[in-house]
Amino acid sequence: MSHNNHIIDGLNKDVGVIGWEAAKEYYLELASNWTPYNPDPMIIYHEGVRVVRDDLIVGTKTRAGDLLMSKTNYDTIVYSQPRTGLAGVSILDAANRHKKKVVLFMPASKRVSLHQACCIERGAIPIFKRIAAMPNLNKYAKDYAEETGAFFVPLGLRHELATAAIVHTANKIDPPDEVYVAISTGVLSRALQIAWPKAKFTSIAVARNLKAGELGRATVISEPLDFTASEKKENLPPFPCIDTYDAKVWKYIPKNTERNILFWNVGPNPRLVDDTIYDKIDSYRDWDKNL
Repeated sequence: MSHNNHIIDGLNKDVGVIGWEAAKEYYLELASNWTPYNPDPMIIYHEGVRVVRDDLIVGTKTRAGDLLMSKTNYDTIVYSQPRTGLAGVSILDAANRHKKKVVLFMPASKRVSLHQACCIERGAIPIFKRIAAMPNLNKYAKDYAEETGAFFVPLGLRHELATAAIVHTANKIDPPDEVYVAISTGVLSRALQIAWPKAKFTSIAVARNLKAGELGRATVISEPLDFTASEKKENLPPFPCIDTYDAKVWKYIPKNTERNILFWNVGPNPRLVDDTIYDKIDSYRDWDKNL
């Protein structure tokens, strides 16, 4: 397993030195004049677990992206989109509503993934790079944004406005006693910790080792499956989710306990309309020369 060597320091890098109470007030103030285009979260009980059903919208990151796009004056957004993940389609959904272009740096491969194809179909300008790891792609994206005068968004939408949007959204929900989430960059988990300071958190690491300040006060479980591997069918939850991401959490959650447990489902698999995109896109091309 490549992601079982986490830094567990009890620190939340989005809280810093100001403390939990002040942090919550700070982020709620950042979102105080925001009118989201998404509805409030729908919570449905499944096997005794409260589930935030953001599979009923494009995904949770549209909430984070909405506030971010509404505040920035940049016309173009730049982001690094992995082969798996809803960030790209979510950023596009928010950007389209705020009339902004999106450039997505993506790891090249012999065949684009479903999530990459959906991003392209929905209007992303793709730049493919052959890379050894995502931090390399992130540097390409950041350098490109600086060179072209675009707005660079770090992996996971790690930006205080994205955190503020999640805190604002979670603050509308009756606080749970226990929370389970999938974790990669940790943006969602840390924001929920700020919104619900008394809840116990368990974060399932599905993609990478967590660095200093990324786990916050959550207990971490390292998922043994590779990031791109799908969860076994018998472990899938009874609602739409990403089988390489949130689906890996469901088996760890105690069911029908009468405890106030909440699971945050970040979204469904996006649907590709035009299957010919797989054959039209050669991701090994040097796409950036055509921009």
